[in-house]
Amino acid sequence: MEREIANIEALITEYEMVKHNFEQERIAEDIPKYDALLEDYTAMRKEYYRWNRKKAERYNIFQVLNIRHAETKTHTPFLINLLNPKGSHAQGLLFFNLFIAAIAPESKKHLFKDLNIYNLRLKEEKSTEDGRLDIFIESFGLKDRFVIVIENKINAGDQEKQLERYYNHCLKEGYNDNNILLVYLTKSGTKASDGSITKLEQKRLKEVDTLVNISYRKDIRKIVKAFIKQSDSRKVKFITKQYLSIIKSF
Repeated sequence: MEREIANIEALITEYEMVKHNFEQERIAEDIPKYDALLEDYTAMRKEYYRWNRKKAERYNIFQVLNIRHAETKTHTPFLINLLNPKGSHAQGLLFFNLFIAAIAPESKKHLFKDLNIYNLRLKEEKSTEDGRLDIFIESFGLKDRFVIVIENKINAGDQEKQLERYYNHCLKEGYNDNNILLVYLTKSGTKASDGSITKLEQKRLKEVDTLVNISYRKDIRKIVKAFIKQSDSRKVKFITKQYLSIIKSF
């Protein structure tokens, strides 16, 4: 028995040696292939570095400053500037009209036609007794008066009765379901929590075209792309392209 075991162990040892030698031979055979592959990779990397030095595609001011997910320091002020026809982008109502065309219910689009930009008032982080409204837009002209409240949610959760309080604030200001547009904006278009406004009330407000849910990933991305295409300013195009790239990362 001991002799048989010794023979088996010797056979195993010989097998391992043969296997090892075979693997070394295969490696030796493949070295020229690896050398060629390495040369191709090195050339490609050098070409990429030359291209990237000119293009710097990954250079993005929002990422450099680490503010790409900053709700109050980045997205709210950037969006309200684009929505403001008197904003520094100098493109007038272009972004506002694209925004309305994309998200407003058909039953309310007549409210936003033939706007007088001097009748529009936009406020960022409007402070009220009902809470701080991220983006508040109203037309105080005599014709087709309306209010738009945008609740901007990047990573923050809902506050207690938040959307309900914002809706009630609009009612207190003299608006009604016919001219209120309550926009709940999140990364992926999720609904507000039941703690922010009851599901029953959300359903009712959607049925009367007062509440809409939109997303950065789909809606804002599409609107910004259209704005870039139609903008007349190269500088505005450049900056909004950088903004678009961080939305794509959501």
